[in-house]
Formats: sequence, C-alpha cells, structure tokens
Amino acid sequence: MDLNMPEISRTQFSPEDIDVEISEIKDGIYRISGMVDMYGITFNQFLIDDERPMLIHTGPIGMYKKIEAKVKEIIPLQKLAYVSFLHFESDEWGGMAFLDSADAKLVCSDLSSKLNLTGWYNVPADHISFWDNEVLKTGKRQFRFIMTPHVHHWDSMMIYEETTKSLFPSDLFIQPGNNKPVISEDLSESMIGLYRGAGIFANEEPVRRTTRRLIDLSPNMIYPMHGSCIENSTFSKYTDAIMKNDFAYTDMLLGRKLESIS
Repeated sequence: MDLNMPEISRTQFSPEDIDVEISEIKDGIYRISGMVDMYGITFNQFLIDDERPMLIHTGPIGMYKKIEAKVKEIIPLQKLAYVSFLHFESDEWGGMAFLDSADAKLVCSDLSSKLNLTGWYNVPADHISFWDNEVLKTGKRQFRFIMTPHVHHWDSMMIYEETTKSLFPSDLFIQPGNNKPVISEDLSESMIGLYRGAGIFANEEPVRRTTRRLIDLSPNMIYPMHGSCIENSTFSKYTDAIMKNDFAYTDMLLGRKLESIS
C-alpha cells in the first residue's frame, strides 16, 4: 500500500564543519561569520565590546564551540553580559549554551518572551525582554530596540546602537554568497532575488514600513544576520530596492515551488 509518506526529516548539513572567521568591523564591533553552502549565505554573529559586552545571535547549535572560541579571542567568556536574539529561530539562538558557560543574560523582544520562552522544557526563563523604543545601556553604548513584526517573524525586532549609529537588522538586507566582511558595492538585486526564492516575507508592506523607519535613523554601518556589513554610502541602494520591488511570497519556499490549488 502506497501511503505517499514524505521522507523523514533529518539534518541536512553539519554546522560543526563550517569554518568560522572573526573580523573587527568598526568601533569594537566584531563580526563572527561562517558560510553555509547549503543555503548560499553566511550566518553572522556580532560581539560588541563594552563594559558589559553583548553578543547578538548565537548561530545554530553545531557552530557553538567555534563561535565561543572566537568570542574568547576578544574577551574572557565570563565577561559576556548579554546574549541577544532578534527572533525565534535556530540560527538566531541555537547556540544558547553560552548561558551555561558565561554569566550572561538572555535578551529578546517582549513578543519572543511571551510567545516562545513560556512552556518549553529546558528553555531559560531568566531573561530580559524589551518593547519598542526601550533602551539598554552597557557602559559607553546605548542599544535601542525596534519592534519589527512580520519582518520576518511576528516576534522580530532589530537593535540600533545609538552611540556608533550601528544597525543590527536581523534578516533584512541579506546578500547571498561569501563576500568580504564589509562591502561598498551594490548587491541589492541579489538580495531581492533571494527574498523571492526563499519566501520569508508574506507581504511587502510591513517590510517597507520598517524600512522607512530605518532610513530616518541614517545608520553609519549596517550589520545583517546574513551577508556582508553595509556601509552608509551604499545603504540607500538596499532601501530603494525594498521600496521599489516586489519580493513577497509567491509560492516559492527555500527555492521550491508549491503547486497552486485550483
């Protein structure tokens, strides 16, 4: 009897095999990055050195030890004060073993706290959550939290570090490929193509509404979760591409076409 059963889900890549590199981008902000060939993008974490240092994103669980080693090249692990994730996804916070080995507080959006950190076995309940425009000071730096629902999850947020005008936009402004840590060239067309193929945005309007807000911030440097960091001189290319192109979900999910129901 043919039950047309799908294949059993299984791990499709081994994150522990990914080479991880660290680069100081600017002002004591470090990009820890590994290229995942299966998806054609880098997974980026950002260490911000301060009196109370913060790590933004942790990478998936298999990359944890290599990311931890890179953090320890800059600061003692026990000095890490905050580990922040910007939406609930494994590449954002799969490596939460940081909380076992450092005296760090977990930082997330208020929605992530209410929706995702309640009722799960062995998920750390001791965390700090933030709502739109709330601020966390870590010494010389001041982090402002920006709620960005449906860009691309409904619990999503971004972080803007006000003293250096640094924007951490999570999955917005992705570029595919393994490029230099900082780019000045325009890869916005590739970004739009990736969004169309991945299907991560259900609708353009929430993304464009957030983009208008980010334009007003005029950040000096943009630190995307995937891809290279973007200089202010090129930022308008990426924001214009989002404002002027269609890129929302149209039956494509991670490069695979869904059959239309008629």
